[in-house]
Amino acid sequence: MKAKQYRLEKNEWIKSSNLAITPQLCFLFGSRKTIESNSNKLNDLKLIHPDCDFVISSTAGNILGENLFDETIIATFVEFEKTSIQVKQFDFGTGANFELGKQIANSFDANDLVYVCLLSTMGVNAGDILAGVNSVFSDKVTVSGGVAGDNTLFEKTLVGYNDEISDSKIVAIGFYSKNLVVTHGSKGGWDTFGPIRKITKCLGNVLFEIDNKPVLNLYKEYLGEKSKELPASGLLFPFAIIDDQTHEPVVRGIQNIDEKNNSIILYGDVVEGQSIQLMRANFNNLISGAGKSAHEAIENQQNKPQLAILISCVARRLVLGQLVEEELSEVKSIFGNETAICGFYSYSELSPLVGDNACRLHNQTMTITTFSEI
Repeated sequence: MKAKQYRLEKNEWIKSSNLAITPQLCFLFGSRKTIESNSNKLNDLKLIHPDCDFVISSTAGNILGENLFDETIIATFVEFEKTSIQVKQFDFGTGANFELGKQIANSFDANDLVYVCLLSTMGVNAGDILAGVNSVFSDKVTVSGGVAGDNTLFEKTLVGYNDEISDSKIVAIGFYSKNLVVTHGSKGGWDTFGPIRKITKCLGNVLFEIDNKPVLNLYKEYLGEKSKELPASGLLFPFAIIDDQTHEPVVRGIQNIDEKNNSIILYGDVVEGQSIQLMRANFNNLISGAGKSAHEAIENQQNKPQLAILISCVARRLVLGQLVEEELSEVKSIFGNETAICGFYSYSELSPLVGDNACRLHNQTMTITTFSEI
Protein backbone atom coordinates (compact mmCIF):
# COMPACT_ATOMS: atom_id res chain seq x y z
CA MET A 1 0.00 0.00 0.00
CA LYS A 2 1.22 3.49 -0.87
CA ALA A 3 -0.24 6.89 0.04
CA LYS A 4 0.37 10.35 -1.36
CA GLN A 5 -1.22 13.52 0.01
CA TYR A 6 -2.02 16.97 -1.35
CA ARG A 7 -3.18 20.18 0.33
CA LEU A 8 -4.94 23.03 -1.46
CA GLU A 9 -2.97 26.19 -0.67
CA LYS A 10 -3.43 29.54 -2.41
CA ASN A 11 -5.39 27.84 -5.17
CA GLU A 12 -2.62 25.34 -5.86
CA TRP A 13 -2.20 21.68 -4.88
CA ILE A 14 0.88 21.15 -2.71
CA LYS A 15 1.96 17.48 -2.72
CA SER A 16 3.59 15.66 0.17
CA SER A 17 6.13 13.80 -1.99
CA ASN A 18 7.12 12.86 -5.54
CA LEU A 19 6.15 9.25 -4.96
CA ALA A 20 4.77 7.68 -8.14
CA ILE A 21 1.52 5.85 -7.44
CA THR A 22 -1.48 4.48 -9.32
CA PRO A 23 -4.24 4.99 -6.74
CA GLN A 24 -7.64 3.34 -6.70
CA LEU A 25 -9.08 5.63 -4.01
CA CYS A 26 -8.80 9.25 -2.89
CA PHE A 27 -10.24 10.70 0.30
CA LEU A 28 -11.04 14.40 -0.09
CA PHE A 29 -11.72 16.14 3.23
CA GLY A 30 -12.35 19.88 3.21
CA SER A 31 -14.41 22.74 4.54
CA ARG A 32 -17.86 22.91 2.97
CA LYS A 33 -17.44 26.37 1.45
CA THR A 34 -14.02 25.47 0.02
CA ILE A 35 -15.47 22.35 -1.62
CA GLU A 36 -18.37 24.35 -3.07
CA SER A 37 -16.12 27.03 -4.55
CA ASN A 38 -13.33 24.81 -5.90
CA SER A 39 -14.93 22.24 -8.20
CA ASN A 40 -12.34 23.15 -10.84
CA LYS A 41 -9.50 22.25 -8.47
CA LEU A 42 -11.08 18.87 -7.78
CA ASN A 43 -11.16 18.29 -11.53
CA ASP A 44 -7.41 19.00 -11.65
CA LEU A 45 -6.83 16.01 -9.38
CA LYS A 46 -9.13 13.85 -11.48
CA LEU A 47 -7.06 14.66 -14.55
CA ILE A 48 -3.92 13.48 -12.74
CA HIS A 49 -5.54 10.18 -11.69
CA PRO A 50 -8.50 9.56 -14.03
CA ASP A 51 -9.03 5.94 -12.91
CA CYS A 52 -9.26 6.81 -9.23
CA ASP A 53 -12.50 6.87 -7.19
CA PHE A 54 -12.93 10.13 -5.25
CA VAL A 55 -14.84 10.16 -1.95
CA ILE A 56 -15.61 13.62 -0.56
CA SER A 57 -16.71 14.84 2.86
CA SER A 58 -17.08 18.34 4.29
CA THR A 59 -15.53 18.87 7.70
CA ALA A 60 -15.25 20.95 10.84
CA GLY A 61 -11.47 20.94 10.44
CA ASN A 62 -9.04 18.99 8.25
CA ILE A 63 -6.31 16.69 9.57
CA LEU A 64 -3.01 16.17 7.79
CA GLY A 65 -0.38 14.42 9.88
CA GLU A 66 -0.23 16.22 13.21
CA ASN A 67 -1.63 19.48 11.83
CA LEU A 68 -5.12 20.95 11.65
CA PHE A 69 -6.09 23.07 8.64
CA ASP A 70 -9.18 25.18 7.99
CA GLU A 71 -10.65 26.54 4.75
CA THR A 72 -8.76 24.07 2.60
CA ILE A 73 -9.04 20.58 1.13
CA ILE A 74 -6.78 17.63 1.97
CA ALA A 75 -6.50 14.88 -0.65
CA THR A 76 -5.13 11.46 0.33
CA PHE A 77 -4.54 9.10 -2.60
CA VAL A 78 -4.14 5.42 -1.77
CA GLU A 79 -2.74 2.68 -3.98
CA PHE A 80 -3.56 -0.85 -2.86
CA GLU A 81 -1.48 -3.79 -4.01
CA LYS A 82 -3.71 -6.63 -2.76
CA THR A 83 -7.07 -4.95 -2.13
CA SER A 84 -9.98 -4.01 -4.35
CA ILE A 85 -12.58 -1.40 -3.46
CA GLN A 86 -16.19 -0.72 -4.34
CA VAL A 87 -17.84 2.66 -3.72
CA LYS A 88 -21.61 3.08 -3.44
CA GLN A 89 -23.77 6.12 -2.79
CA PHE A 90 -27.22 6.21 -1.18
CA ASP A 91 -29.92 8.85 -0.82
CA PHE A 92 -31.66 9.30 2.52
CA GLY A 93 -35.05 9.04 0.81
CA THR A 94 -38.17 8.70 2.92
CA GLY A 95 -37.62 5.16 4.21
CA ALA A 96 -36.70 4.02 7.70
CA ASN A 97 -33.07 4.50 8.70
CA PHE A 98 -32.82 0.88 9.91
CA GLU A 99 -33.93 -0.40 6.51
CA LEU A 100 -31.49 1.93 4.78
CA GLY A 101 -28.71 0.44 6.89
CA LYS A 102 -29.72 -3.06 5.81
CA GLN A 103 -29.81 -1.90 2.19
CA ILE A 104 -26.28 -0.50 2.47
CA ALA A 105 -24.89 -3.71 3.96
CA ASN A 106 -26.73 -5.99 1.52
CA SER A 107 -25.40 -4.03 -1.46
CA PHE A 108 -21.92 -5.48 -0.90
CA ASP A 109 -20.80 -8.99 -1.86
CA ALA A 110 -19.88 -10.76 1.37
CA ASN A 111 -16.96 -12.70 -0.17
CA ASP A 112 -13.63 -11.27 1.05
CA LEU A 113 -15.34 -8.09 2.35
CA VAL A 114 -13.25 -7.03 5.35
CA TYR A 115 -14.19 -3.41 5.93
CA VAL A 116 -16.79 -0.77 5.06
CA CYS A 117 -16.23 2.98 5.53
CA LEU A 118 -19.42 5.02 5.97
CA LEU A 119 -19.53 8.79 5.46
CA SER A 120 -22.85 10.57 5.94
CA THR A 121 -24.22 14.07 5.86
CA MET A 122 -26.17 15.28 8.88
CA GLY A 123 -29.96 15.03 8.99
CA VAL A 124 -30.14 11.25 9.35
CA ASN A 125 -30.25 8.99 12.41
CA ALA A 126 -26.83 7.41 12.09
CA GLY A 127 -27.44 5.15 15.07
CA ASP A 128 -30.46 3.53 13.38
CA ILE A 129 -28.50 3.12 10.15
CA LEU A 130 -25.71 1.37 12.04
CA ALA A 131 -28.26 -0.93 13.68
CA GLY A 132 -29.43 -1.98 10.22
CA VAL A 133 -25.85 -2.44 8.99
CA ASN A 134 -24.91 -4.49 12.05
CA SER A 135 -27.97 -6.73 11.67
CA VAL A 136 -26.70 -7.83 8.24
CA PHE A 137 -22.97 -8.03 8.88
CA SER A 138 -23.42 -9.81 12.26
CA ASP A 139 -20.15 -8.28 13.51
CA LYS A 140 -18.17 -10.11 10.79
CA VAL A 141 -17.22 -6.97 8.84
CA THR A 142 -15.49 -3.98 10.45
CA VAL A 143 -17.37 -0.71 9.92
CA SER A 144 -16.29 2.82 10.83
CA GLY A 145 -16.61 6.38 9.54
CA GLY A 146 -18.22 9.64 10.49
CA VAL A 147 -20.85 12.31 9.96
CA ALA A 148 -19.62 15.23 7.83
CA GLY A 149 -19.06 18.65 9.38
CA ASP A 150 -19.61 22.29 8.50
CA ASN A 151 -17.09 24.02 10.77
CA THR A 152 -19.21 25.39 13.66
CA LEU A 153 -22.00 26.63 11.37
CA PHE A 154 -24.20 23.48 11.42
CA GLU A 155 -25.92 24.77 8.25
CA LYS A 156 -25.19 22.17 5.58
CA THR A 157 -22.84 19.23 5.22
CA LEU A 158 -21.66 17.57 2.02
CA VAL A 159 -20.75 14.02 1.07
CA GLY A 160 -19.98 12.83 -2.43
CA TYR A 161 -18.64 10.21 -4.80
CA ASN A 162 -16.78 11.49 -7.87
CA ASP A 163 -18.98 14.19 -9.46
CA GLU A 164 -22.05 13.65 -7.27
CA ILE A 165 -21.83 15.80 -4.14
CA SER A 166 -24.95 16.37 -2.05
CA ASP A 167 -26.24 17.38 1.38
CA SER A 168 -28.43 14.24 1.69
CA LYS A 169 -26.13 11.34 0.86
CA ILE A 170 -24.31 8.44 2.44
CA VAL A 171 -21.19 7.08 0.77
CA ALA A 172 -20.12 3.52 1.58
CA ILE A 173 -16.73 2.13 0.56
CA GLY A 174 -16.26 -1.63 0.62
CA PHE A 175 -12.75 -3.07 0.90
CA TYR A 176 -12.17 -6.63 -0.38
CA SER A 177 -9.00 -8.50 0.47
CA LYS A 178 -7.40 -11.47 2.21
CA ASN A 179 -4.34 -9.33 2.92
CA LEU A 180 -5.79 -6.11 4.36
CA VAL A 181 -5.56 -5.62 8.10
CA VAL A 182 -8.00 -3.00 9.43
CA THR A 183 -7.86 -2.02 13.10
CA HIS A 184 -9.68 0.59 15.14
CA GLY A 185 -9.53 2.59 18.35
CA SER A 186 -11.99 4.96 20.02
CA LYS A 187 -11.45 6.84 23.25
CA GLY A 188 -12.91 10.01 24.68
CA GLY A 189 -10.69 10.95 27.61
CA TRP A 190 -13.51 12.61 29.53
CA ASP A 191 -13.61 12.19 33.32
CA THR A 192 -16.67 10.47 34.77
CA PHE A 193 -18.09 11.78 38.04
CA GLY A 194 -21.10 11.20 40.24
CA PRO A 195 -22.93 7.86 40.66
CA ILE A 196 -23.78 5.46 37.85
CA ARG A 197 -27.53 5.74 37.25
CA LYS A 198 -30.21 4.16 35.07
CA ILE A 199 -32.13 5.71 32.17
CA THR A 200 -35.78 5.32 33.17
CA LYS A 201 -37.50 7.39 30.47
CA CYS A 202 -36.35 8.36 26.98
CA LEU A 203 -37.52 8.50 23.39
CA GLY A 204 -34.88 8.19 20.69
CA ASN A 205 -32.31 10.90 21.43
CA VAL A 206 -34.52 12.72 23.98
CA LEU A 207 -33.68 11.94 27.59
CA PHE A 208 -36.48 12.58 30.12
CA GLU A 209 -35.65 10.74 33.35
CA ILE A 210 -32.71 9.19 35.16
CA ASP A 211 -33.47 7.06 38.23
CA ASN A 212 -37.10 8.19 37.82
CA LYS A 213 -36.09 11.84 38.28
CA PRO A 214 -36.38 14.63 35.69
CA VAL A 215 -32.99 14.66 33.98
CA LEU A 216 -32.72 18.40 33.33
CA ASN A 217 -33.17 19.28 37.02
CA LEU A 218 -30.53 16.73 37.98
CA TYR A 219 -28.16 17.91 35.26
CA LYS A 220 -28.45 21.53 36.38
CA GLU A 221 -27.69 20.56 39.98
CA TYR A 222 -24.40 19.03 38.91
CA LEU A 223 -23.47 21.93 36.63
CA GLY A 224 -24.12 24.61 39.25
CA GLU A 225 -23.31 28.07 37.87
CA LYS A 226 -22.46 26.52 34.49
CA SER A 227 -26.15 25.61 34.06
CA LYS A 228 -26.86 29.27 33.27
CA GLU A 229 -24.80 28.84 30.08
CA LEU A 230 -26.78 25.88 28.71
CA PRO A 231 -26.91 24.49 26.09
CA ALA A 232 -23.39 25.77 25.21
CA SER A 233 -21.89 24.59 28.52
CA GLY A 234 -23.19 21.09 27.72
CA LEU A 235 -20.09 20.63 25.54
CA LEU A 236 -18.07 20.41 28.75
CA PHE A 237 -20.41 17.91 30.41
CA PRO A 238 -21.47 15.05 28.14
CA PHE A 239 -22.93 11.75 29.31
CA ALA A 240 -21.28 8.33 29.39
CA ILE A 241 -23.53 5.46 28.32
CA ILE A 242 -21.99 2.28 29.75
CA ASP A 243 -22.00 -0.48 27.11
CA ASP A 244 -23.58 -3.65 28.51
CA GLN A 245 -21.18 -6.01 26.71
CA THR A 246 -17.80 -4.29 26.91
CA HIS A 247 -18.51 -2.01 29.92
CA GLU A 248 -16.79 0.73 27.90
CA PRO A 249 -18.31 4.24 28.01
CA VAL A 250 -19.92 5.55 24.81
CA VAL A 251 -20.02 9.35 24.91
CA ARG A 252 -23.32 11.12 24.21
CA GLY A 253 -23.05 14.88 23.72
CA ILE A 254 -25.68 17.47 24.64
CA GLN A 255 -27.37 18.93 21.56
CA ASN A 256 -29.98 21.06 23.33
CA ILE A 257 -32.28 21.32 26.33
CA ASP A 258 -36.06 21.51 26.56
CA GLU A 259 -37.12 23.54 29.60
CA LYS A 260 -40.83 22.91 28.99
CA ASN A 261 -40.49 19.11 29.09
CA ASN A 262 -37.56 19.09 31.52
CA SER A 263 -35.57 17.03 29.03
CA ILE A 264 -32.21 16.94 27.28
CA ILE A 265 -31.74 16.32 23.55
CA LEU A 266 -28.64 14.25 22.84
CA TYR A 267 -26.60 13.77 19.66
CA GLY A 268 -27.45 10.06 19.59
CA ASP A 269 -30.19 7.70 20.71
CA VAL A 270 -30.30 6.08 24.14
CA VAL A 271 -32.37 3.18 25.51
CA GLU A 272 -34.31 2.79 28.73
CA GLY A 273 -32.44 0.61 31.21
CA GLN A 274 -28.99 1.68 30.06
CA SER A 275 -26.45 2.77 32.66
CA ILE A 276 -25.50 6.43 32.46
CA GLN A 277 -22.98 8.67 34.19
CA LEU A 278 -21.98 12.31 33.92
CA MET A 279 -18.65 13.35 32.39
CA ARG A 280 -16.58 16.53 32.43
CA ALA A 281 -13.72 17.93 30.41
CA ASN A 282 -10.13 17.39 31.45
CA PHE A 283 -7.71 18.82 28.88
CA ASN A 284 -4.83 16.47 29.71
CA ASN A 285 -7.08 13.41 29.65
CA LEU A 286 -8.69 14.44 26.36
CA ILE A 287 -5.25 14.68 24.76
CA SER A 288 -4.06 11.41 26.30
CA GLY A 289 -7.39 9.84 25.25
CA ALA A 290 -6.41 10.42 21.62
CA GLY A 291 -3.15 8.61 22.34
CA LYS A 292 -5.04 5.71 23.94
CA SER A 293 -7.16 5.46 20.82
CA ALA A 294 -3.97 5.15 18.75
CA HIS A 295 -2.56 2.51 21.10
CA GLU A 296 -5.83 0.61 20.90
CA ALA A 297 -5.63 0.61 17.10
CA ILE A 298 -2.15 -0.93 16.97
CA GLU A 299 -2.43 -3.30 19.92
CA ASN A 300 -1.04 -6.74 18.98
CA GLN A 301 0.21 -5.39 15.62
CA GLN A 302 3.87 -6.07 14.80
CA ASN A 303 4.28 -3.15 12.41
CA LYS A 304 3.00 0.42 12.30
CA PRO A 305 0.02 0.93 9.98
CA GLN A 306 0.53 2.31 6.49
CA LEU A 307 -2.52 4.60 6.68
CA ALA A 308 -4.58 6.00 9.56
CA ILE A 309 -7.86 7.91 9.27
CA LEU A 310 -8.63 10.07 12.31
CA ILE A 311 -12.20 11.24 12.87
CA SER A 312 -12.55 13.38 15.97
CA CYS A 313 -15.53 15.38 17.21
CA VAL A 314 -15.98 19.11 16.65
CA ALA A 315 -16.89 19.35 20.36
CA ARG A 316 -13.38 18.17 21.28
CA ARG A 317 -11.99 20.88 19.05
CA LEU A 318 -14.15 23.56 20.69
CA VAL A 319 -13.27 22.38 24.20
CA LEU A 320 -9.53 22.04 23.56
CA GLY A 321 -9.31 25.36 21.68
CA GLN A 322 -5.71 26.24 20.90
CA LEU A 323 -4.58 22.92 22.36
CA VAL A 324 -6.46 20.90 19.73
CA GLU A 325 -3.35 20.01 17.72
CA GLU A 326 -1.92 18.43 20.86
CA GLU A 327 -4.24 15.44 20.39
CA LEU A 328 -3.05 15.10 16.79
CA SER A 329 0.58 15.27 17.90
CA GLU A 330 -0.14 12.60 20.50
CA VAL A 331 -1.37 10.24 17.78
CA LYS A 332 1.51 11.14 15.45
CA SER A 333 4.07 10.38 18.18
CA ILE A 334 2.67 6.85 18.47
CA PHE A 335 2.38 6.07 14.77
CA GLY A 336 5.59 7.84 13.73
CA ASN A 337 6.57 8.81 10.20
CA GLU A 338 5.77 5.39 8.72
CA THR A 339 2.03 6.09 8.78
CA ALA A 340 0.20 8.49 6.46
CA ILE A 341 -2.39 10.32 8.58
CA CYS A 342 -5.51 12.07 7.33
CA GLY A 343 -8.98 12.76 8.71
CA PHE A 344 -11.35 15.43 9.91
CA TYR A 345 -13.37 16.88 12.77
CA SER A 346 -16.92 15.61 12.50
CA TYR A 347 -20.45 15.97 13.86
CA SER A 348 -20.46 12.32 15.05
CA GLU A 349 -18.07 9.40 14.86
CA LEU A 350 -18.72 5.78 13.85
CA SER A 351 -16.49 3.05 15.25
CA PRO A 352 -16.62 -0.27 17.07
CA LEU A 353 -15.56 -0.61 20.68
CA VAL A 354 -12.67 -2.88 21.57
CA GLY A 355 -14.15 -6.27 22.43
CA ASP A 356 -17.25 -5.77 20.27
CA ASN A 357 -17.05 -5.62 16.47
CA ALA A 358 -20.48 -3.97 16.02
CA CYS A 359 -20.07 -0.36 14.89
CA ARG A 360 -21.39 2.26 17.33
CA LEU A 361 -22.31 5.93 17.14
CA HIS A 362 -20.00 8.12 19.23
CA ASN A 363 -19.94 11.78 20.22
CA GLN A 364 -16.98 13.83 21.42
CA THR A 365 -14.60 10.92 20.79
CA MET A 366 -11.34 10.47 18.87
CA THR A 367 -11.82 7.47 16.57
CA ILE A 368 -8.99 5.98 14.52
CA THR A 369 -9.08 3.40 11.73
CA THR A 370 -5.79 1.99 10.46
CA PHE A 371 -4.92 0.07 7.30
CA SER A 372 -2.04 -2.23 6.42
CA GLU A 373 -1.51 -4.73 3.62
CA ILE A 374 0.40 -7.89 4.49
